[in-house]
Amino acid sequence: MNDRPVISTTPLLVMGIVLAVMGGVAIAAPAIAGTAVVLLIGSLMLLAGIAQVVAAIQVKGWSDKLPMIILGAITAIAGLGVLAHPLLGLSFLALLLTIFFVVEGVWKIVASFSFRPATGWIALLISGLLTLALGIMIWMQWPLSGLWATGVLVGVNLLFTGVSLIGLAMTLKQAGQAVRSTIDAS
Repeated sequence: MNDRPVISTTPLLVMGIVLAVMGGVAIAAPAIAGTAVVLLIGSLMLLAGIAQVVAAIQVKGWSDKLPMIILGAITAIAGLGVLAHPLLGLSFLALLLTIFFVVEGVWKIVASFSFRPATGWIALLISGLLTLALGIMIWMQWPLSGLWATGVLVGVNLLFTGVSLIGLAMTLKQAGQAVRSTIDAS
């Protein structure tokens, strides 16, 4: 009898463990995680701006070239600004998160009432209330919320993704063993 799964779940399991650990670290040190996210965004903006200027230089005709050069320069300068002042970038990101959560929370609340006779509308309502509360909480502590909001949210996302991948790997392993047992039995 062969106990090997039909497919290897080890890479999925390892990825889940790594992501879960990274999520825990990000939640434990949200300012560091948030700063890492902002530095990554700033670096990507700088590279995108440089790439756009380089691409614009190759375009013929100033009427097409000039807007691309200006946009590329603005993007690169914004990237440099974020890299030079990551705390300001964190504060701005927290402000964007606030706007997103407030708008999403209100939308979910309103949408939940349109599903009112259906089962599960209360879950959407509660999700909307929690999302709205998160947006208000980030706003009430802004700009200081920039130090924790991005890192905590990235950490929670990584943690839940990691736990989900671990669960998926275990489920796939069990399913593979069941298939292998069925094949061996016949």
